[in-house]
Amino acid sequence: MHGRWFNSGVLLLWLATMTWLVKEKVLPPMLVGEPPDFSQIVKAQEEAPPVAWRILCNGRRIGWALSDAKLQSNDLTEIHGRVHVRALKLTETMSGGLRTLCRILGQSIDRLQMDAWSVLTIDPLGGLVQFDSTVQLQPFQEVFSVMGTVEGNQLHLQFKAGDASMRTDTFLPSRALLSDALSPQTQLPGLRAGQSWSVPVYSPLLPSKGPLEIIYATVEKIEPIRWNGEMERTWLVVYRTEPKSDAGVEQTPRGKLWVRRDGTVLEQQVSFLDTPITFIRLTDDEAAALTARIGPQWWSQNRPDGIQHHD
Repeated sequence: MHGRWFNSGVLLLWLATMTWLVKEKVLPPMLVGEPPDFSQIVKAQEEAPPVAWRILCNGRRIGWALSDAKLQSNDLTEIHGRVHVRALKLTETMSGGLRTLCRILGQSIDRLQMDAWSVLTIDPLGGLVQFDSTVQLQPFQEVFSVMGTVEGNQLHLQFKAGDASMRTDTFLPSRALLSDALSPQTQLPGLRAGQSWSVPVYSPLLPSKGPLEIIYATVEKIEPIRWNGEMERTWLVVYRTEPKSDAGVEQTPRGKLWVRRDGTVLEQQVSFLDTPITFIRLTDDEAAALTARIGPQWWSQNRPDGIQHHD
């Protein structure tokens, strides 16, 4: 196994652009408008059973996702996420970063399997305390992780690829709605037309951009969608890599969310390895069946780094 070359390749890609990222994308931006509040999101999730999603690529079901929020004995809340992608075809969709890593490894692959585990820890006032995200890719047999701890407006990051690691500190805007790039958002309460905000997004699988990226969300309009056999009026939230231009210059969306008027996210589109992926929310009964099939410890089951978070 070429683990040493693989890990070195990831860190070199990450280091090559981290200085640019901090200078151009993390330090300068102030929050654009007010984001939804973490405390509202936590309250909505704590009072609900685990949320489940089916994952689609080009209309084909490729996996599932689960998420929930649990109040801990120390009054902190943990938001757990688990994503399983069983078979993503990479022949035409592999990102540039993974193409480079494949060249380093001397491997050619057609399909990728991924398991991802994430935890965000929120304090009683809705402030982010820490997070961690771990991803295991097959057939690479490698584990990637990023961990962050918040102190004031400083975010202390540690990025790992196998046995190699890198630490850095960066600015985090107050009340930033930090998001895991690999996990769907379950709730966005209190939206209104024209609302916009910046979103720091973290992922172990962003070696060419660093483990933290800033994207921008805008609530654009009311758009009806069909969910669970019924038409639902939803807010359309669009994510872009730059703030939406006042001059109306079109940008290719980075992702989209369809949020019911009560704040429930029904559908989400994201870009994973340069491939459009769709998360569709399951009903409570479907979510209960999926949770029972996977097991009560779905949020830590088979996690390769051994980190355990308890109820």
